[in-house]
Amino acid sequence: MKKLIFITVALLSLSPIFAAAADDNASGVDRYAVYIGSNKGGKGREELLYAGSDAQNFKKAMSEIGGVTEDNSYVLIDPSKETIDQTLNNISRKINNSQSHAKRSEFIFYYSGHSDENALLLGDIPYDYSSLKAAITEVPSDIHVVILDSCYSGNFIRTKGGQKRKPFLIDDSSVVTGHAYLSSSSTNEYSQESDEIESSYFTNAMITGLRGAADASGDNKVTLNELYSYAFNDTLSKTESSKAGPQHPNYNITLVGSGDLVLSDISTAESMLSLSKEAKGKFIIRDANGKLISEINKVAGQPIFMALPAAQYSAVIIDEYSTKQGYFVLEKDQVYVLDQNSLSTIKRKTNRVRGGEVIDDDEILPIDDLEENSRRGSRRRYDTDNMDELPEPEDDDEPKIIKVETIMDKPFDPNSMNVFHLSAVPGVTLAGFESESSLFSVGIIGALDKNIYAIQHSNVMNIVSNNLNGLQLSGVFNIAGQVRGAQVTGVFNTSGDVSGAQVAGVFNTAKDVNGIQTAGLFNVAQKVNGVQAAGLFNSAKEVKGVQLGVINIADSNDGLAIGVINIIKDGMHHLGFNWDTNGMFDMFFQSGTKNLFITIGVATDAKEFFSDKDWDDSTRVYYGGFGTEFRFGFSSLDLEFLGKFVYNRNELPQTGSEAYEYNFGQLFIPSFRLTFNPFSLKHIDFSLGASFDIHNWGANDTAFAYTYHRFGDDEDDTTVHPAVFIGFKIK
Repeated sequence: MKKLIFITVALLSLSPIFAAAADDNASGVDRYAVYIGSNKGGKGREELLYAGSDAQNFKKAMSEIGGVTEDNSYVLIDPSKETIDQTLNNISRKINNSQSHAKRSEFIFYYSGHSDENALLLGDIPYDYSSLKAAITEVPSDIHVVILDSCYSGNFIRTKGGQKRKPFLIDDSSVVTGHAYLSSSSTNEYSQESDEIESSYFTNAMITGLRGAADASGDNKVTLNELYSYAFNDTLSKTESSKAGPQHPNYNITLVGSGDLVLSDISTAESMLSLSKEAKGKFIIRDANGKLISEINKVAGQPIFMALPAAQYSAVIIDEYSTKQGYFVLEKDQVYVLDQNSLSTIKRKTNRVRGGEVIDDDEILPIDDLEENSRRGSRRRYDTDNMDELPEPEDDDEPKIIKVETIMDKPFDPNSMNVFHLSAVPGVTLAGFESESSLFSVGIIGALDKNIYAIQHSNVMNIVSNNLNGLQLSGVFNIAGQVRGAQVTGVFNTSGDVSGAQVAGVFNTAKDVNGIQTAGLFNVAQKVNGVQAAGLFNSAKEVKGVQLGVINIADSNDGLAIGVINIIKDGMHHLGFNWDTNGMFDMFFQSGTKNLFITIGVATDAKEFFSDKDWDDSTRVYYGGFGTEFRFGFSSLDLEFLGKFVYNRNELPQTGSEAYEYNFGQLFIPSFRLTFNPFSLKHIDFSLGASFDIHNWGANDTAFAYTYHRFGDDEDDTTVHPAVFIGFKIK
């Protein structure tokens, strides 16, 4: 008794230490987000064009630099009210079941679409503001950030007496609760989208701000306060002259804490674009497909840093005296410094400004008058007086500021393009001339070009140092910088980014693949959005699509991994053991994703397995198949479809000639299995379930003759034999 009292007192005295240690392990923020794009507003309302893409682009920015992981991101396009409610419930369960040691959780609700004075308009179904606010409030996060990009969305802020307060935000070290509501317009204003920027004005301003334009303090972090300020000024400036009237973004922020709520950290970006200290004018940045990324009016004296993915971009800089254009590439872990000297001057076109005055090419044209004024408004001028220089890196692992030459010093000009280029070997021209770009290039042994806009073909090898926009064909290998089309070869392909197809007889390597990567042996890529298929194995860091091969390897896979062995870092790789009512003990391995996993296993009589009986003398059941997982909070349900092969040494044919006549179908059992995992721990699942073996009389009688089934009477042509089992899985 004294010992028990002593142990109890000791444990109680140590509990504050353990509590303090647990608190020390708490760090960071867990962020969850749902991004909704609803183009349909119901009868009598014009269908929007960019609500869905706005939601996707907002999610992309928050995933890259906003701290919202792919697992915690939910994108809903044209959803029903029920789908939104179900998603909010899923997020609530995920937060409640989280074993994270983060200091707090944050939930971001983004909506782009139609609304009126009282509700979001999901097609013909309204979701009234009061119900929506109640549903969002029920999500058990410490902070709720709501961003509504829709007409009259200011009414959401005023629902149930909401009042505007001075932004009072928090940093990562604070322990706070509360909400922040941002709307794209006030209570009686329209929210507008633009064909020119292929987005809504408000969302475009928010994303541009998140990527760095709103960083007024120059600390490489964008706070909610900075973002709202930037989005307000940018949206108002672009819409104040539109026929629909100006938009005045609104806010209601009620948080208890201190400091600033950081929404994005541009220093964590894959790469950064720096608008140099001396640069001035209007900077228009587009991606390789011509989509507008950002448009910033900059004054000399302060730099601006933009967080962008590593890729190729085009830039146009317009100042009072010239217009310059060119291309550049952002490399991973680098900061590209862009200024007027790295681009080529182009001749201005004659423009007719609204009001009838004609301005000649040689006249000096003010920046604002150069804009292509749409019916929805003009651009804004952005002041960067408070921007500071990017701090020097502290070690060699940090990104370094470097000056990179542009890919193309001159804008695309068909007149200077080489229509046909014939080479003997790479670098030895037989016909045509050396130029930046070629339409068609043929190499007897090999071909070397900077840019291809149609087809490059050779018997042995092809090399495109910059951009392939078309088809690259060779007998042995292809090499290209950026591919917008297809690489096809007999042995291997290698390139930077691929948007299209990469096909090889042996292997492919690429950085990012948006399309198909297929090879006879193996594929290697950083990111795959599409299909990665190989005869042996596939390797990628991030997959959004399908991996198909004998062995599939990935850090994350949001789609399907179809193979014998699937090593997905954030996926499923379980070793399981079951005992069933037929007296069978089985071991199995599951690998893949929760959407689709592959199962392989072997089962034998439990008495024989744990005895000294020779393994070859026992009957064994080898099986394999596929399944999917359904999660319910801390519980889950597995549904598997399996094919079983019954092995008995006495039953198999002894000679090759007999094997041709032998019906292996007699030893095959189709089956399916349901496994319920009521308590799912971090590294182990305890399971109970049922399996169902199907006996087709005359087709697989031999298999059932060598196996024991406790339940099920063979009275019909097809009989299902159930079995109940218990077991566990090691994760």
